Amino acid sequence: MADSKTAPAAAAPGKDAPAGKDGAAKAGAQPAGKKRNLKPIIMIAAAVVLLGGGAAAFFLLRPTADAAPEAAEAKGAAKDKKGEDKDKKGEDKKGELKKPSFVEFDMFTVNLKDPEKFLQIKLTFQVKSETAAEGLKELMPLIRSAVIPVLSSQEAAQIMTVEGKDKMIKDVVVAANQSVAATDSKDAIENALITHMIIQ
Repeated sequence: MADSKTAPAAAAPGKDAPAGKDGAAKAGAQPAGKKRNLKPIIMIAAAVVLLGGGAAAFFLLRPTADAAPEAAEAKGAAKDKKGEDKDKKGEDKKGELKKPSFVEFDMFTVNLKDPEKFLQIKLTFQVKSETAAEGLKELMPLIRSAVIPVLSSQEAAQIMTVEGKDKMIKDVVVAANQSVAATDSKDAIENALITHMIIQ
């Protein structure tokens, strides 16, 4: 027969020990609470990683301080070269226009188509080159002979208008070029300028 003093006493439920189903539920709820508390930490860590990666990409992809001035210098050099080429073309073109050649003719005095009307006019021909100008000076009689009939066929009222003057000049240029068509000065006359004109 066992001694009642030596038998182990049943553990009495203490104040901290869980009692029944409620105690078991509380014990199981503690780990779940800890998992929910980890989510903000995980989100912050992920944000830090993303921000760190973006900063690294920015520093890797941005142009270096040395590359930027070189690119700007290359662009500026290309622009300057283009501007120089454009200026050079402009100078060449201006150079061609600055040296026209002219041949000044003596005064023409002719009767107009109108009765008792005559025209006093002085013309200067613009020609292609100095060589052509020298050649035309030697052909002056041929040119005068061709121009006089053109001037004599004009009407006073007609050549007093801008349109009439323009038509007369065109006819004079055509007649002058035709007069020297068989010479080395063929088609040398480009235009005719009126430097003096009186209708009486």
